[in-house]
Amino acid sequence: SDARGMAPLARLGLLQLACGLGLALAAERKIIHVPGWPKIPIFSPAVAVGDLLFISGTVGFDLSVSPPAKCAGGAAGETKCALANVATILKAAGTSPDKLVDCTVFLASMDDFDAVNAEYVKFFPGDPPARAAFAAAKLAGGAAVELKCIAAL
Repeated sequence: SDARGMAPLARLGLLQLACGLGLALAAERKIIHVPGWPKIPIFSPAVAVGDLLFISGTVGFDLSVSPPAKCAGGAAGETKCALANVATILKAAGTSPDKLVDCTVFLASMDDFDAVNAEYVKFFPGDPPARAAFAAAKLAGGAAVELKCIAAL
């Protein structure tokens, strides 16, 4: 370790990550739309840049009906539905759930943490992506759960 408390190789790894993200962000961006889903004027379902796919916050709503309806089953049902929506976005982008590298879970209530985890582990039975979970005061549309993910293409 050096004086900054970080091994030189770890600093090199962070530098490589930063450079990789810089190269990805310098690439042309491609907006990903899902056939049959409503187009929302304030955000895109996902944006591909370089070899990365950035998935917008995705809630547990059935987007195949008009107007979109919240999935039944409370936080567990919404999590299952939100994960299915993420998989649909990944497919539209030409990738798959095994390419997810990071997911951020937003919860309207941390009391739902265990219910969300029960569905999450079913979706990722092997090696799950990196993850963080946070409580949010209020989620769009009265959702109990929202997922924001990054995947490799």
